[in-house]
Amino acid sequence: MSHYAAVQWVCEAHWVYSDGPDAACAARRVDAQLALLRLMLERGADPNKRKNRSSTPLAVCCRQFATYFQERALERLGLVLAAGGDPRQTKDPALCIALGLREMRGEVFDMAFREDASPGHADAVFQAVDMLLQAGADMEALEHRAMYRPFLMAAYIGSVPLLRWLKERGADVQATNPDGSNALMYAAGDVDGLARSRAGFSTTWHRMGDPVASTRQLLDWGLDPAAANARGRTPLRLAFSAGNLDVAAVLAEALAGQGKLLAADVRLFRGTDHEARVAALTTSAPHKKPAKPKAAPDGVAQRATWDRAPALIDGPTDWQPSQYPEWLRTCLKDVIARLGSGADPRVPPEALYLEYDDYFRSLRLSRTKSYLSRSGAVEMGVHVFDWSIMRVRFSQVEGDDWVLREAIDLPMAPGAPPATDVLCDAIGQLCARYLNTSA
Repeated sequence: MSHYAAVQWVCEAHWVYSDGPDAACAARRVDAQLALLRLMLERGADPNKRKNRSSTPLAVCCRQFATYFQERALERLGLVLAAGGDPRQTKDPALCIALGLREMRGEVFDMAFREDASPGHADAVFQAVDMLLQAGADMEALEHRAMYRPFLMAAYIGSVPLLRWLKERGADVQATNPDGSNALMYAAGDVDGLARSRAGFSTTWHRMGDPVASTRQLLDWGLDPAAANARGRTPLRLAFSAGNLDVAAVLAEALAGQGKLLAADVRLFRGTDHEARVAALTTSAPHKKPAKPKAAPDGVAQRATWDRAPALIDGPTDWQPSQYPEWLRTCLKDVIARLGSGADPRVPPEALYLEYDDYFRSLRLSRTKSYLSRSGAVEMGVHVFDWSIMRVRFSQVEGDDWVLREAIDLPMAPGAPPATDVLCDAIGQLCARYLNTSA
C-alpha cells in the first residue's frame, strides 16, 4: 500500500466495523484510526492527493456522512481540513459528496434525511457542509456528470429542512442543470431517465423523502410549474412519468392558479385517485409553448469528452510505472487522436461519448453520457497481468447485469501493442455493429 493510499484508507470509517466488533472495541479502533490520521497529516501526508478514481482524502471524509458509519466523522473531516484539505480539489463537489452523492454513476444516498435516520445524523451533515463552506466550497458547483448541484440534490432527496437550510446559506433556488432542469423538476420525477437507462439498484431513480412537501415549498419560493427543460419536459409530465401522482396533483393546482392548466393535463388524471380533485380546477386554452432553454449544439458535449481524455491519461495516478507504462498511455492517446479526428465514419466523435477509466486503464465509447445503459459501450483495454492481449469488446446492461456481447482479442507483446489502425478498426467494427453508427 502506498503512502497516499494509506491516507485514503485511514479516512474510511467502515473498516473499523468490518468484522462486527462490539461498541467498546469499535470506539478503540476509531480512536486509533484518528490518531493515525493525525500523525500522518503531521508527517506531511497530502490531504488533496488523488488516488485511483480521483478520491482525495477529503472526498473520502465527506463520503462518510451518507453512510451508517458517520460516528466522529466531523472530527475526521476537521483534521483533514485543518491540514489544508481543499474542497475545490475533489473530483465532484465536496458539498455534493457530503450530501450523499456517490461516484459510480451519480447515485444519491439519502439515509441522513430519512424518517428513520439515527438521531443527529442530519445535524452532522449540516455541520459538515458549514465546515466545507468555510473552507471555500462552492454552493453552486456542478458535479462532473452535470446532473446535480447541492440544491438540486436536496430537491431529489425530498427534504424540506435541507432545502431551507441550503437556501439560508445562499443556495440559488432557481439553479438548473445544463439542460435547464430546475429543482421543481428534480422533486417531481426522473429528470435524467435514470430508471430507464442506468444499471444497478443504487443508480436507478426512486422516490425519496417527501416530494409533495418539497414541491409545495419550491412553488412558494416562486419556481415556475410550467417551465420546460431542454428536452421539453415539465414538472407535471415528469411527475406522471415517475408515478408521483400526488406531486402531479399539486403541480396541476399551481398551474391552474396561474391560468396555465390545459385540458390535456387534466385528462392525464382520469382513472386515478386525484381525478375529481383535478377535474374541478379551471383550465385554459392551449397557449404557445414556452421557449426551451438553449441547449448546446449537437455534438458539443460528446466532443468535449474526447478533448478532455488525453489530459486525464497524462494526469495523476496511483499506478506505478510498471503497472501503467508510458507505452500504454501513448497507445490510448494515439487511438483517441485517430478516432477523434473523424477519420473513421463508424466512430463519429460528435455522436459518441468517450470515457477514460484510470482504474482499468481503458477507454469506453457510448451513445449515452453514462456508459452503463441498455445501449451499451465499446471498450478497449489491455490484459494488465501479462500484457499479452489488447481486448476490444461491446457490453450492455441487461437487468442489473453488465453483459459481454462480443470481444475482439488482439495478441501483443509487452511494450508492443497492436498498431493504432488495427485497434481503431476493431473499435469501428463494434461501433457500427452495436452502436448503429454509419458503416
